[in-house]
Amino acid sequence: MKNALERLCEAIAYPEPVPEGATFFRLQVDGGDVTARLVGPRLVLSRVIDREENDLSQLAIFAAGRILKEEAVLAWDERASVCILWQEVQESAERAELTRFFESFMDSCDWWLARAGELNAPPPAFPDIVIRP
Repeated sequence: MKNALERLCEAIAYPEPVPEGATFFRLQVDGGDVTARLVGPRLVLSRVIDREENDLSQLAIFAAGRILKEEAVLAWDERASVCILWQEVQESAERAELTRFFESFMDSCDWWLARAGELNAPPPAFPDIVIRP
């Protein structure tokens, strides 16, 4: 019987094979790494959102509002010194639930990556404007 990690990759039609019985796998999705791991009775997905610890406090401002919209959680990974987004689902989840879980996680990643990108973007340069009567 396949575990949740194997079933997830099968449900999303991931092109690379997952080793049988794997409890950890790194997926290449949308130009970034998504880590999938089995932790007890749960399948956990995570992705690095930002590498600057100083940005965490600014990103955290959005967290309270986002927690009402999504199940993904913003966190600081002490071991890797990066800001990550993670989300979990029961290991017993069926194929359709795994697909929705993955899609919602990726939507959350897109939103958070955009916010982190805004923090690190240079300020816009306004051209000098002369207004004549």
